[in-house]
Parts: sequence; structure tokens; C-alpha cells
Amino acid sequence: MTRHLTTYEAPRFWPIRIKDHAFTIRPSAGPHPLRESIPLGVVLRDVLKVVKTVAEAKRVLAEGRILVDGKVRVDHKLPVGLMDVIYLKSSDSYYRVVPDKINKLALTKITAEEASFKLVRIQGKRTLKNKSVQLNTHDGRSITLKVDDPFNIQLGYRPFDALKISLPDGQILESIPMEADTYVAVIGGTNIGSYGVLSESIPNRDPEKPAKVIIGDAMVTVILKYLFPIGKGSPIINISGTGEVA
Repeated sequence: MTRHLTTYEAPRFWPIRIKDHAFTIRPSAGPHPLRESIPLGVVLRDVLKVVKTVAEAKRVLAEGRILVDGKVRVDHKLPVGLMDVIYLKSSDSYYRVVPDKINKLALTKITAEEASFKLVRIQGKRTLKNKSVQLNTHDGRSITLKVDDPFNIQLGYRPFDALKISLPDGQILESIPMEADTYVAVIGGTNIGSYGVLSESIPNRDPEKPAKVIIGDAMVTVILKYLFPIGKGSPIINISGTGEVA
């Protein structure tokens, strides 16, 4: 593991020019892995273009003018990834990171009301002591729930389901199960950046399990790990402006 990252080695979906600089920002350890995120400094300079240099990005962050998921962030290396919510105080504007067909990740502008929540996908679930269940989400969160019977299958939350949580406190507002008629976003594979309706429930939660999704007038097959629930029947997040920024 090195502290440096050359522009040639950086993920191709980052909006940086290989020949402009020999090195770019290496994301720090955080909620998203390197290959599925963009450093906050790159977002400010190359995606939103609110600064021209990394030095300017550091200054803006040090002044507390940038919030991610409702919290002030000062690290220009912070990895920003899927479904994160970014707030720029200077322009009073909000953005959500969504999957994109061309850039893999893109920012779409959202309202202040929509910026009050975030969607997270459950990656794992395990039973703890003292009648508790821990849910691990795609953005590195660990949500612990107290339940009367942690082995009760009626608890509801399962891997690959999504949770709508409030920002910045992370309280669960509702769940979006991975089942028939759920509106999903495709976050990987050849159909990345597409949106559609799941045509069937998926009792087997194997990440490689194929699922049928209706995208437009077509029925396509996408493996489970590339699906992200975003609503029951219709999306609860704005997807109309997807890809308009990045």
C-alpha cells in the first residue's frame, strides 16, 4: 500500500486527464473502496468545478463549507461514493452520487428535502449478544438494532435490501426490500446506470444470483450484487437529472 497514486493507475471513470499531472489524490481509508469512489478533492475540482486546484479545495474544506451526508468534512482525500449526499454552502446546492452509464458514478442535483435522507444497501447481517442484530451497509455503516428475538425471520431486514436513513443521525426511516415490483438501480455490469423494476422476488441472496429486471420495454438479466433498491414501485430519489454534472 502506497501513499501515492499516479494518474495512470487511477480508476478510468475519474474525470482527470492522465497527461496533466503525474500523480493524483489517493483516497484515504473510508466508507467506500478506491475503485468505487472519487476523492472529495477531485469531486470539487474536476466534477463540480467549484475550485481550480487541490490547494483551493483544501482551503474550502478547512473553512467547513462542504458537507457530506450532513456532516462537515475537511479531508480532501475522503472517498465519495454511491448515494452519498454532498452540500455546498457557498451555492446552497445539494447533490447525490448515483450510478451512471458513461462515468460509472455521477452527481445529480437534488432538493434540500431529498438531501435530508440517504439510501444504504445492506451488505451483511449478523446476530450479536444481548438480543441485538447488526446490519452492515455498503457505505461502511454498522447499524445495531435491539430486538426481542434476533433469530425471528420476521425481523425483515435482509442482505441486499435497502434502508432509507435520516441525515446526519442515520436513523432508519423505512426499508425497501429486494422483491417483485421494487424499483432498482443497476450499479455495475453492462447495464450500469440503468433503472427498472424487479420482476421477481429473490429468496436466495447469493450475490451472483441472476435476477430479471424490466428496463424500459426490455427484460434483462442482472446479478444481484449489481442491483440497488431505490423505491417500492417507483424511485424515492431523483434520477431525472442523472449524469448532468459528472
